[in-house]
Formats: sequence, structure tokens, C-alpha cells
Amino acid sequence: MNTNKRLSYRRLTAGIILLLLAVGMLYFFLHAGRLLVQADEPRRADIIVVLMGGGPDRMLEAVDLYQAGYAQKIVLVENNQPGYDLLEERGVYLPRDAHLAKSVGRQLGIPEKDCVILPGDALSTQDEARQVGNYVQKHEDVKTILLVSSRYHTARAARVFNRVLGDLDREITVIACPSRYDTFNEAAWWRSREDAKHVVSEYLKLLAFYTVDR
Repeated sequence: MNTNKRLSYRRLTAGIILLLLAVGMLYFFLHAGRLLVQADEPRRADIIVVLMGGGPDRMLEAVDLYQAGYAQKIVLVENNQPGYDLLEERGVYLPRDAHLAKSVGRQLGIPEKDCVILPGDALSTQDEARQVGNYVQKHEDVKTILLVSSRYHTARAARVFNRVLGDLDREITVIACPSRYDTFNEAAWWRSREDAKHVVSEYLKLLAFYTVDR
């Protein structure tokens, strides 16, 4: 093969590789939002775990699942919110997210005894999973969990919970339940600045989960 033919062959190979990379990147871009959503079929469970960090949409979904008879207890973990300790030191009481979510539940008909807040001062989904794991370890009747979160958060949350709860002395089934009240548009996430921020943030957190947290 002469020099010109070799050069043409290399250029053709490089062009094909670049084309395949471009197609792959375009495919990922178009489906990046969908890959973050895990929507399992809800079924009868022992508890509903509502993750903090979102808005009322998560608690609304949990209330619907509770009232539909999927579980008889809702569990939340108190999350860390900078500045609250300083307010308490000055005699100012401001309800944290978990207490606000519980208040929403009570106003929508959830009995006080059926909504449990776990202490934890959680900084991350992994911290929440650990606190729920401690709760599950003490309650041997809990074997199935409905995990409620915003749509963009469900795939990563399910991975985190499966990993953390996998260290327990029995198998725990985690069922991801995205909130139907969440406005995240996974099919066209790039059209909204807020959705785009969620997508970028989730992939960065997934990278941290696979490289650091694990």
C-alpha cells in the first residue's frame, strides 16, 4: 500500500471514529434525562421513605401511596441545613424540611403515628440511606421499601440505597417511586435551565458515587 493510500485509509478510519463518537454523544445528550429516572411499579411495601432536598412534590407522592394502601408508615430523615443551629442558639425556631414535610402529611390526613422522622443531620442521600438502614435493622418486619424522590433523583437514589442496605443481615427490596408531581422533563431536559442543572448535578454525583463513595 503506497503512502497516499495509507493516508487516505487513516483519514477514513479517523472520520468513521469521529462520526461514531458524535453519534454516541448525541444519543447520550438526548437520553441523559431519561437515564436518571427509575420508575418501578409500586407494590405493597412495609414503609415509604421520602428523601429530603426537593419540594412538596415528594411528600405529595408519599401521601398518595399511603392513601392508596401501598404502606402504612412514612419515614423521613432530618437533613442538614446550615444556619439552623445558629438560629436555635438565638432562640429562633424554624421547622426543618422533614418537619415541614410531616406537617404537609398531617394536613392531608396522615396520622401522627404513621409518619416517623429519623434524626441524622443528613448531608447526602448516602447519609439518609445509612439512617434508614439503622431503622430497618431495628425493625425486622421491614423487608420492602417504597423510595420516593424527584424524578431526576430516583436512579441514583435507588443505587445508593441498594448498596447501603445490601450490608444488612437480610435482603431489602427497594422500589423507586418518582413523584408524579415533579415537573422535571427528562425527554427535553435541555430546554429548561432548572432541568439542565439537575442533570449536570446528578451525573457529577453519580461520578462521585462510583469513584469516591464506594
